[in-house]
This record gives sequence, structure tokens and C-alpha cells, in this order.
Amino acid sequence: MLSPQSYPELVVRALVLDDQAFDVMVGDDNPLLEGATMTAAIGLVAGGALAVGSLLTAATLPDPQLMLTTLLQGWQQLAATISVPPETLNRAIAVGWEAATVASGYAGGLSHLLPLVVAPALMLVWWLFFGVVAHAAARSLGGDGRLAGTMGATALVAAPGALLIFNILPFAGVSFALIGVWSLLIGYRAVEVAHSLAWKQAVIAALIPYAALAAILLLLTLAFGAGVSTGGFQ
Repeated sequence: MLSPQSYPELVVRALVLDDQAFDVMVGDDNPLLEGATMTAAIGLVAGGALAVGSLLTAATLPDPQLMLTTLLQGWQQLAATISVPPETLNRAIAVGWEAATVASGYAGGLSHLLPLVVAPALMLVWWLFFGVVAHAAARSLGGDGRLAGTMGATALVAAPGALLIFNILPFAGVSFALIGVWSLLIGYRAVEVAHSLAWKQAVIAALIPYAALAAILLLLTLAFGAGVSTGGFQ
């Protein structure tokens, strides 16, 4: 096992796509446990920064219920302009707003601490999903890596999440889109190193988990839309 003190160096090396970081994770004596530990540690750092940032941001914003009222009024005005009945989406907007304010900490109270749980949990789930799917894809494309080694290397896809520490500043921080693209590049290098794949095959293997996630989200969106159209949110 690596010492936690070595994690910052590995994160920095992963951010610049240095092979050494991936080699270390692949060659670890317990890559799966190491990967889980590193991912959780990065998640806690990111979650702590988001929690403090949300607390400071919420202190400068209006009451969330007032914002919801304004949002619903704006939607009703838009619906009237385009001749769409507003009632079908009012409940959906209210539910979505409530979930968003709680998840972001804007709702106040203990919701400010939610990122401490949500960030590590999401990073761990994404690491497990990405690692397993990318491993299967890499093996089907001729890769020779072990699942444990792949999981160790792909744990570094969480490395850009450490940049969320800058989100501690209200109305500032790192774009989630940037983190997503950066994670994709790291995932590509992780698969390439773990499976000794040519770059084209490694790109395909790294993209397949994203395609699978997009398909899952599309199905969920269609199911949600079907619920709305049948009056499930009225």
C-alpha cells in the first residue's frame, strides 16, 4: 500500500498524464484497495471545499423559496407566451429545485454538509463503473491488463476532482465540464498503460463508459418524460 502522503504527487503526475503515476497504481500490491482509498480521499477534499463554498455562497443569495417563486413565475410567463399549459411542469420544477438546493447546500441547514458525502460517493461509483466497463472494452480490443491493475490505474480519473478545492471561493472555482474532459484524458492514459494498448484502441475503450452512461441517462430522461406526459407530476 502507498502512503497517503504520496497521493498529491500521484495526482499531479496524473494531471499531466505522466506514465509513472499509472505504472505505480497498476503495480501496487493491492490496486483495488489503493484505488478506493485514493478516490475517497480526493472525494473528501473536493466535498469539503464544495461544502465550505456552498455555505459562503448561500450566505450571499436570497432565500431559496423566493428564488423558486421567481422561477415558477418566469416559467408561467414563458408558457403563456408559447401557449403551453404550465401546470404539467410546475411540480417537476419544484421537485428539481428542491433536489438542486439540497445537493448544492443552498437549502441551508445540514444540506451544506451533503457534498462531504455526495462527492466521495459519486467519485467512487464513477470509478467503479468506468473501471469495469473500460476494462471489459479494453480486453475485447486486445488489451492484456488485469482487472485489479485497471481499477488501480483508473482510480486516477478522480484526480481532476482535487481541483474543486478552488470552489471554496463563492462564485468561483473550476468548471465541472473541464474536470470531465480532463478525467476522460486521464482515463484514456490509464487504459492505455494498464492494457498496453495502441492509442486508437485505448481511446475507444475510454469512451465506451461515457457512451454507456449517456445511454443510461437517456433512458432515465425518456422514462421521466413519460411520467410527466402521463400526469405523474401533477
